Amino acid sequence: MRIAVLSDIHANIEALEAVLADARAHSAEHYLCLGDTIGFNGDPAACADKAMQLFRACVRGNHEQALLQRGLFGVPLYTAMMDRTAAMLSAEHLAYIRALPLRVEWQGITLVHASPLQEDTWQRVGNIPAARKAFGAFSGQLCFFGHTHRAGIFKQTEDSVSIIPAVYNEANTCQLELEPGSRYLINPGSVGQPRDFNWKAAYALLDTDTATLTLRRVEYDVNAAAAKIHHTGLPDSFAAALRKGITPTGD
Repeated sequence: MRIAVLSDIHANIEALEAVLADARAHSAEHYLCLGDTIGFNGDPAACADKAMQLFRACVRGNHEQALLQRGLFGVPLYTAMMDRTAAMLSAEHLAYIRALPLRVEWQGITLVHASPLQEDTWQRVGNIPAARKAFGAFSGQLCFFGHTHRAGIFKQTEDSVSIIPAVYNEANTCQLELEPGSRYLINPGSVGQPRDFNWKAAYALLDTDTATLTLRRVEYDVNAAAAKIHHTGLPDSFAAALRKGITPTGD
């Protein structure tokens, strides 16, 4: 079984469609989402439509939470962005978002947006101490998470936790064979707003038959996506950051 795992789409329909086409070309059978389908970019309705039609399981991200709980970020610019986002969504979209859970166990795989530890506090798993705590908060072999917009893998063996960096080859892939007896926290990176100095859309493809994980990068029309950011009321610096694959917010 081949499973495509997507995170942090952030209303970037150009990136989402490119990723879905790539996943189909590599025989993906199921699609899972780690949240933040909306926010930052200009096509929240189109991305929500895709999510409702396609994802077998999807969790709530902090941007979905901010849509439902205005002022969550404590930044007026982001509150205004969510006001504009809400205006672009239908009642059906809002009902779908409102029903999203913070955590899903799908066929033995744990899905969260930020961390399996206290999901609603949006903690970042970006180092070994944070990963060590996160491993204690789920019981299976695999947990997929997003939120940092940077791909990477943490591996837990009987006596250690280590980082496996996402190093992509010339084919824009990074492949890992999953070892029996080891556990993994996997961040597939961001579809719609990567922050690792690589603008290409990121996602993961899991092959359960071969126990192989492939992190993939996909080219898309980043300029078209960047041109729509003004619809959200965000400054031009966010469009520039999208083209460069860097954080627009300093985190």
